[in-house]
Amino acid sequence: MTDPAPAPAPQPLFDTHPRFLALSPGSLVFENRFVVRFLNKLEPEVPAKADYLHARDFLRAYAGWETTYKAYRIQVERLLLWSWLKQGGSVLKLTREDAEAFLGFSREPDMEWVGQAVRRRFIAGEEPGELVPNPQWRPYEILGSKAARKLADETGMPRQAPERYKVTASSLKQAFTICCSFYDFLVGQDRLLDNPFRAIEEPGRFFETRAPSIEGKVLNPLQWAFVIETAEWMAQQDPERHERTLFVVATLFSLYLRISELAGRPDWHPTMQAFQQDSAGAWWYVTVGKGGKERRISVSGELLGYLKRYRLSRKLTPLPQPGENVPLLLKLDGRGGLTDRQIRNIVQKCFDSAVRRMQAEGRGEREVSSLRAASTYWLRHTSASYDAPHRPLRNLQVDLGHAKASTTHETYYGGVAAERTPTGRPRRVKRR
Repeated sequence: MTDPAPAPAPQPLFDTHPRFLALSPGSLVFENRFVVRFLNKLEPEVPAKADYLHARDFLRAYAGWETTYKAYRIQVERLLLWSWLKQGGSVLKLTREDAEAFLGFSREPDMEWVGQAVRRRFIAGEEPGELVPNPQWRPYEILGSKAARKLADETGMPRQAPERYKVTASSLKQAFTICCSFYDFLVGQDRLLDNPFRAIEEPGRFFETRAPSIEGKVLNPLQWAFVIETAEWMAQQDPERHERTLFVVATLFSLYLRISELAGRPDWHPTMQAFQQDSAGAWWYVTVGKGGKERRISVSGELLGYLKRYRLSRKLTPLPQPGENVPLLLKLDGRGGLTDRQIRNIVQKCFDSAVRRMQAEGRGEREVSSLRAASTYWLRHTSASYDAPHRPLRNLQVDLGHAKASTTHETYYGGVAAERTPTGRPRRVKRR
């Protein structure tokens, strides 16, 4: 008696956002032939093609915004591959017990399913224009600390692979939420009667519930001084390119912005009239945050200075005029609008330059390493941490866009945060 053939190794199913949008709805006609070949390998034991088309219909409903598409793609793809390769059946046949098993697997997946770095899903094949699945891609990946990755890149030293991998509680909660939405969609399409993920009793036991924490995600005053001074130096050296860098860094910091609140959303693209002056002379930044909710954030005098500088570099009047429908950010070729990724790249180049300046001045490795680990989101945490001792809780909550005051209090006014927050507000003008 021969042993059964081993299950195929997991491979990527869904490509980039633009290529996904180019696919024909409800058909595999324009699908990557290597994806179709993979699906055919699973037939007829598993109705992989039908499952795949259901999942594609679902993702199309969330494809209006690239960031959302990517988040949903990751979780739905993992669910499909796990159902097919680990359970050997259709996603339409999963039970509550299977849903719980998937969450358990997602919390600590097999190491064969875990890559040592983020890899492109598809790479160039032998034929012109052909894209083939990247053999190094895996459904899960070990990012490690950003500082360790950048240090390895700087020194050329290989990264050490851990023996086991465990996802974060927030990632697992996101997996549960997206899977619930997927099965709600299937129920709404009359493909199923019940949602196996909603049948799970106390799903919170799969992901820890902890108060939000900013430990290790705040720049100290010296690091922030290096960042903003580096941005100013870059703007002085190359105004055409880096006046925009200085404005982006200063704005994200001063207004506690999430990336999308500066880059925009599918139904909102920031223009210069996002900066508005009220009848009392105070300035506000009007943005659209999570859930499509508009909010007004108070603008400090210091940020107004950076805004004037940026606008003059674009040959505009020092301050915006009512109804000025000019894109807030421009690409270097003069076209309006920047993506989330482009803004992150702008900030990262500033961080990298600040690290090199710290190293050149002989600063300690601990402080250099901490800045090396920083991401764009740290600017929001840093600014709010500096401001918390000087602003009423309610005012900070509104400017941060937190739905609950308890979130702001636990994150920025708790005992640990208060002890860590430096005295004074480096290079800031006191807000209203």
